[in-house]
Amino acid sequence: MFEDQDFNVFNDETLEGRMTLIRTDLDPKFEKFATAALPVLNENGQVWYAHVAKHLRRTVYPPENTWVAFAPNKRGYKMMPHFELGFWDDHLYLYLSFLENLKKDAATQATWTEQLQAHRADFEALPSDFVISPNHMEKTVVPLDTTNLNDTISAYGQKKHTEFSVGITIERGDDRFGTDALDALLLDTIRTLLPIYQKFI
Repeated sequence: MFEDQDFNVFNDETLEGRMTLIRTDLDPKFEKFATAALPVLNENGQVWYAHVAKHLRRTVYPPENTWVAFAPNKRGYKMMPHFELGFWDDHLYLYLSFLENLKKDAATQATWTEQLQAHRADFEALPSDFVISPNHMEKTVVPLDTTNLNDTISAYGQKKHTEFSVGITIERGDDRFGTDALDALLLDTIRTLLPIYQKFI
């Protein structure tokens, strides 16, 4: 489904040119991936929706990354834990994301930080090649280990623009691009993270 040549959309340095390539080359693939991912997500009894990034606020600079997000909400996804599949110019990622502007749940007395802390063992049990992203709008990721997990969760909600996303990254040039193995890996990653997501709803 996704190929190494998909990264070429970032070769165009203009806003109009890159946006055209994103819409014609990547967005249809995001929609196609959604047809495979949504049945997996819907297995938990919720109805999920795909939200392909539109970058409508971009007026000068081209987007540095682009993505499709999945959430059980037709109107949006940033206000709740969600899944996000996206491209930077050097890697593909798939995360379970807790952004900084999560909507407070009146029925839940614990803060999101406290909830994340309560489920640290679930995150620590994830495969050793999983990573943490403290900001989905930056490339930087760190290994999923006890120190990074504690530091990122502790900072979540305390420092501006600190988020918590966990999942996988696949570097440009990986042999799995253009193969069924990549599609299977992405869907398996959703299946691995979905039980953790369900503990937060």
